[in-house]
Amino acid sequence: MLLKELIKYGQDTLESVGIQEAASDARLLAMHVLGFTYTDIFMKANDVVGLEDENGYRNVINVRSSHYPCQYITGSQDFMGYSFRCSEGVLIPRPETELLVEEAVLLTQEYERIKALDMCCGTGCIGISYYLKRVESGHNKDIVVLGDISKDAIELSKENMFNLGAKCDIVRTDLFENIGDSFDIIMSNPPYIKTSDIEDIMEDVREYEPRLALDGMEDGLYFYKEIISRTDKFLRKDGIIIFEIGYNQYQDIRQLLLDKGFTDITVKKDYAGLDRIVIARR
Repeated sequence: MLLKELIKYGQDTLESVGIQEAASDARLLAMHVLGFTYTDIFMKANDVVGLEDENGYRNVINVRSSHYPCQYITGSQDFMGYSFRCSEGVLIPRPETELLVEEAVLLTQEYERIKALDMCCGTGCIGISYYLKRVESGHNKDIVVLGDISKDAIELSKENMFNLGAKCDIVRTDLFENIGDSFDIIMSNPPYIKTSDIEDIMEDVREYEPRLALDGMEDGLYFYKEIISRTDKFLRKDGIIIFEIGYNQYQDIRQLLLDKGFTDITVKKDYAGLDRIVIARR
């Protein structure tokens, strides 16, 4: 079978079970099985695929057809130009979360040295990417701390830190329980889906990604309330807090920040035009 025919088979199979990104997933899985680059997929479209590789591809397409996430099959996800290792039990990095890192880097570009916290770090994509972008801009004396309650997340963050050559402090902690210092900036993409809404989200996420990283409790605001309430101790005066939020949560989170005395509260929209990143200053 020609490569282009095999990928078409993969796309058709994934479309038949309602996979939204069937075309891109079919190509990505072909790259994974064959060890090809994105360019190879097009340059070798008319090449014959060997039987062993063809069977391997059909097998991963069958796995993906169950809505098992691509990133868990390939074991990685690109984020901010870096390849992050992904595995079951830890939330997969999303493209819109890159906006949080971009804003954090921009807001602190004049700081010669900074102490930053990534709370609810998951794969470590926020804190590690922030650290690396700061190093690329000539800042190599920063202290960046990553915290998460999940043992799987902590282990994966450490693996990603090592693989990407970052130097962060990674702490297993229930929010601020094991955090002993204050910071110039706190970054967080906490669980923010209402418990009652989890059954309505996309099957790929609902069935396979960790509920611990999704469930924001009854109103979806639990972790924002907990983090904001403790900023007196953990965020320095004039410090910045930056959150990823659900599309309909800005007004509620803005009020939480106002009640705590934060100023310069702004919201940034994601690629779909939805409220996604909230920034405020203490």
